[in-house]
Amino acid sequence: MQIKINYGVGAGVFPTACAEQVKRASLCDLKVLWYICAKGGNTDVAELCEFAGVAEGEVISSLSYWRGAGVIDADVEPSSTEENKNTPQKEKKVSRADELPRYTSDELSGILETNQNLAKFIDECQKIMGKMFTYHEINILIGLVDYLDLDFDYIMMLLTYCIAHGKKTLHYAEKTAFSFYDAGITSADALTAEIKRREDMLLVEGKIRSLFGIGSRALTTKEKKEISAWVNDWGYSFEIIEKAYEVTADATGGASLHYANSVLERWNSEGLRSLEQIESQNKEYTEQKQQKKTKKSPKKTEGENSSFDTDEFFAAAVRRSLGDGEK
Repeated sequence: MQIKINYGVGAGVFPTACAEQVKRASLCDLKVLWYICAKGGNTDVAELCEFAGVAEGEVISSLSYWRGAGVIDADVEPSSTEENKNTPQKEKKVSRADELPRYTSDELSGILETNQNLAKFIDECQKIMGKMFTYHEINILIGLVDYLDLDFDYIMMLLTYCIAHGKKTLHYAEKTAFSFYDAGITSADALTAEIKRREDMLLVEGKIRSLFGIGSRALTTKEKKEISAWVNDWGYSFEIIEKAYEVTADATGGASLHYANSVLERWNSEGLRSLEQIESQNKEYTEQKQQKKTKKSPKKTEGENSSFDTDEFFAAAVRRSLGDGEK
């Protein structure tokens, strides 16, 4: 199929590196990228907020997404409009449960009697949790609204998320709310994006467990950081991780997660963002290696035709860095 593009008097050029990331990007991410490309990179956070119709935090989150994917390079700075200059910034709360205000039972009754919207909100939360709340639990909900300034939709979405993960107490929801708040996730849209990111991460993690034969054991802190870097920081798809596994198995004869991390880290440092780029580089490397060996000896050595043959020096260096005797 041939599609004609009517550029008119101008055109925006998109980096090929964004192709792998588009399917995981949010609507805000796509709007931000489109505007950046349309403006040739000559824009700022305030313009992006106006164009995308979202808050500054969401634009900064989108910029971080594309920067982490290797699509853009940018030092993200908050906008400095007169409105922002003149508006007092709300002091960031510390993540301690005892910072929530505590109301007496009489105070809670008075609040709910005078604020019908809040009373309806509490009722909806009870339906989500499937139980009647104690005064202590109602205190937590009102505290999240009053102290953290979270809206009703945000809190109900948070409760649904906690229940879906088998956590059915308001105490856990409170801790999770503080954790999200301290990470800058304070709007319903930002929470939706974070939940999707976490769900996608769990899906990929399950595939990685199966690929590397990890099973059901808990991942170590180091393994979690490595997998997070592959998916969130470098933006690699499972297909690319699968290729790193093949390189690992060919080079070590095993399924080392740490060796695969070294392979992916090298690809990332070399700017290889897609499977096609990785295969092209490996093909070029293999051909060069074959030419060098042909000059030394016409006899071919075992494994030299492997499309994912790994440099012997690199393989030995990584094995030494692992320090665990993996072959």
